Amino acid sequence: MSSETNSLRRLTGLSQQIRIEWILMAAIAIACLIRVMYVGAREFWYDEVLSLLLSTSQRTGYSNPPDIPIALADYGNLLQLPPFSGASDFIKAIKPLLQGLVGREPHPPLFFLSQYLWLPLTGTQEIGVRSLNLLLSLGAILGAYGMGKALFNHRGGLILAALLGLNPFFWFHSLNVRMYCPTVLWVTLGGWAALQLCNQRLSRPARCGWYLLLTLSVTAGVLTYYLSALWFMALGCVILIQDRKRWWQYGLCGLGALCLAIPWAYWGLPQQLRNVDLNRFSTKSTLVETITQHIQGLLEVLGIQLIVGDWATSLPIAVVLAMGIIAIFLLAGIIWYLWRLLRQESPALLITILILGCLPLLLMLGSDILSGKSTLAWGFGRSAIFILPGLLLMVTAWVINLPTSWKKPVLLTILVMYLGLNVGDMAGRNRQVFQQIAATATASDSTLIAMNSKAWGHVLRLVYYLPKGTSVKLLATHPAMLPESLETVLADGNETYERVVWLEAARPVWQAPKDPAETTKIRQDVEQLLSIDYQPVGNQELVGTMELDRFSLNVYERMP
Repeated sequence: MSSETNSLRRLTGLSQQIRIEWILMAAIAIACLIRVMYVGAREFWYDEVLSLLLSTSQRTGYSNPPDIPIALADYGNLLQLPPFSGASDFIKAIKPLLQGLVGREPHPPLFFLSQYLWLPLTGTQEIGVRSLNLLLSLGAILGAYGMGKALFNHRGGLILAALLGLNPFFWFHSLNVRMYCPTVLWVTLGGWAALQLCNQRLSRPARCGWYLLLTLSVTAGVLTYYLSALWFMALGCVILIQDRKRWWQYGLCGLGALCLAIPWAYWGLPQQLRNVDLNRFSTKSTLVETITQHIQGLLEVLGIQLIVGDWATSLPIAVVLAMGIIAIFLLAGIIWYLWRLLRQESPALLITILILGCLPLLLMLGSDILSGKSTLAWGFGRSAIFILPGLLLMVTAWVINLPTSWKKPVLLTILVMYLGLNVGDMAGRNRQVFQQIAATATASDSTLIAMNSKAWGHVLRLVYYLPKGTSVKLLATHPAMLPESLETVLADGNETYERVVWLEAARPVWQAPKDPAETTKIRQDVEQLLSIDYQPVGNQELVGTMELDRFSLNVYERMP
């Protein structure tokens, strides 16, 4: 009994001797390691392949498939960089990249230009394409450390860096070929520069360097993701309160950022505003429905960003909302705790924390209310990703100000929960849907894929994952047109197919059936049509990490 007691005491003593800094540095190292381990673990999802198309500068060469079979191999070159005979060709290809961007994409150009410059170094395999964002995510973790250190101290920097590095929401977007990870990079670097200038004594040369970083971060942030401007507005409020004596230096930073962004604001932004569809963000018609939608969006974005991350794409909405309620109560408790603790002894620090933690979120919510739109939780929280560093900054401030006996248990609980969600996400949620489709389709030399969707994310993923030069043909139509188009193709005696792979998307994206009854009718018509000359030989329900990855794969072979 005494030996067990002594062992327990030794373990307790060892635990107490482990410094929080060591735990935090280990957490940051693990955050970097799991990014490297999982960078190529999943195939591209819908939006990632669109990013690849835009980044190769070949968006203008893509057109929706007609209602007749096409050779998938004809589309293959669109997901590769065009051939270049020299540096001049490489530079000239930037023009079609920008032209493809202003046609339909609602995002600014910097992310796609960065990928365009990166692809010649890494190629277009998943690991290569994602490697740029992986590196930028490490830069964002460094920026988070800088923010925390400038506002608090070295330990505060480590806490914020560890929280951001293991946060499931940011971890997912670190391995995602979209502009959301670079947005966090510029947000944290801009925050680091502003807080360093406001809170630290600096020499004149050092101050000039931080002004330059702030200017470049604001420019790059807005040219990566327009809504990140809301974060920089919050930073401006902090500057006006904390360092208004140097207002003209910060004004020059803002003017410099504006000048750097003017070419795109003059040429690209007006075209995007003319072409982009903003009606998809419109709110419900009645006042009660609108209020409910805004409240739901607030709960969703907090639950997703602070707790469940990408798990939200697989969880029932009720679970996500429940997590949002937990998150909002936790944040309310944190704000109350910090208010009681800091309002007398450190009011300036309290104001900075509350502005950076709350104002970007409130600005986005307010803009939604005033514009009659609902963008806050759009895309499973990614539209508001710029608010994440501020939210985690509030959590960091809370942890720093906890009693000493509570700091380590609370930190360990959060970090272990985050790590468990990340590992469980990658280990337990498969996304190899189109590789399975490719394996099935290439089993025969004469195969037709009949798909009830023209959505370019579906079509281009087929192109990407089928072997280059494949002989497989694709008939992609809107759902209601599939039976008629398939009948015409099968009746045509010029080409016969030994195998038909009927690929039914759960979410066709464009012109989806109005109700389940219409879906059932289309399915019955296709089955009846195929049963004339073909027999079913296999069926698979393919499920990825989101509804856009759900397909019913039905294989038919010609009867002898």
